[in-house]
Amino acid sequence: MGVMRLPRPMGVYVPSSPTSSLTSNMISSPLSPSFNFDSETLTPSVLPALEYISSKLQQKMMHVTLLVGRGKPYPTGEPSDLIVIPITPLDAQEWRTVYRTIAKGASKFSLGQSWPDAFTRSQYERKANDYLVQQSIMQNEVVFSREGLTLLNVDRIYTFKRRLCILSTRGEPIHDSYITSCVQLLHRTIEDCHGRPFSKAFFHRVYEQLDVHDDILARVASAYQKQYGEEGIVLPPRPKAELHSTTTTAATRKVAKYPTAMRPRRDPLPSKFRPVVTKRAPKTPLSASDVTPITRNEWKMLVGADFGHPKPTVTKWTPSPIVLTAA
Repeated sequence: MGVMRLPRPMGVYVPSSPTSSLTSNMISSPLSPSFNFDSETLTPSVLPALEYISSKLQQKMMHVTLLVGRGKPYPTGEPSDLIVIPITPLDAQEWRTVYRTIAKGASKFSLGQSWPDAFTRSQYERKANDYLVQQSIMQNEVVFSREGLTLLNVDRIYTFKRRLCILSTRGEPIHDSYITSCVQLLHRTIEDCHGRPFSKAFFHRVYEQLDVHDDILARVASAYQKQYGEEGIVLPPRPKAELHSTTTTAATRKVAKYPTAMRPRRDPLPSKFRPVVTKRAPKTPLSASDVTPITRNEWKMLVGADFGHPKPTVTKWTPSPIVLTAA
C-alpha cells in the first residue's frame, strides 16, 4: 500500500494589511470595588469607543451631553449597572441616531451590551430623574469631553444612596469590600462638600424613591469613623429611656430572686354564717332627708295629736247688749 505525499509549501501567505498588535496601554487594570466611573478611574479600553462615538456624532453635526455613572458597588465580573441619561430631551430621530452610534461603538470596541441597554433605559428614566439631572449639572464634573460628546458624572449623593439601596435589597450577607466601596465614595462626596458630614435624616429625604435601611447606614458610618477618624454620617443619640431599660435589665439579671413564703388563703364563710353587726346610735343629719319626719309619731310631734282629725265648725251666737232709752 503506497503513501501519497503532498508537496511541501515553499512559504506562508502573509496578508498585505498589517496585523494589529496588542500593547500594554490597551489592557485596562482590573476594576476595584470602589469604581466610581470618574475621570481618575476611566479605563483606557473605554476611551477608543468614546472617541469613535464622538467623531460619528460630530460628522452628523450633533453634540450630545450624557450623564454616566454606576450604581452597584460590586467588583468586576458582576453586572455593572451602568447609568446613561441625556441631559436634554432628544426627539425620535436624534434618539435613534445616538443609539445606533453607541451600539456600533460598543460592538466595534467590545464594550458589551451595557451601554446600549443603559441608553435605552434613559428614554424612560429621563422624566423621572429631573432632580438628578439638575444636581448633576450643578456638580459639573466632566468625565469626557470632545467635539461631539460630553460625559458628566452622576450626582455622587445619588450614586452613594443607590449603592446603599442595592445593598439593602440584596438579601445576602454584605461583604466588607462593598462597605469599603461606599465608605470611599462617601469620603469623596464629603470632600466635595468642604468636609461637612451628612445627617442620617438627609439620606432618608433625598431621592426618596431609593429605600435605605438604617442598619446599612449605621454600618457605613461606623466603618467611616474607623477608617478616617471622624464622622461621615451623624447618627442621632440613643434615647435615654432605651439606655435606662438596657441597664436595668442587665442589673436585674445579676440579682437572684429568692422565693417568698406564701400564706394559705382562707375560703370566705358562706353568707348565712356571716355575723351581721348592727349598732344603734344617734345619727348626725347630713341632708334634708335625715330630718324629714317619716313615722306617725314623728308627724304627731311636729303638727300635734289632732292632725288628721277634722273638727266640725260651730257658729256661736252672742247676744248684743240692749241699750235702754228714756221715753
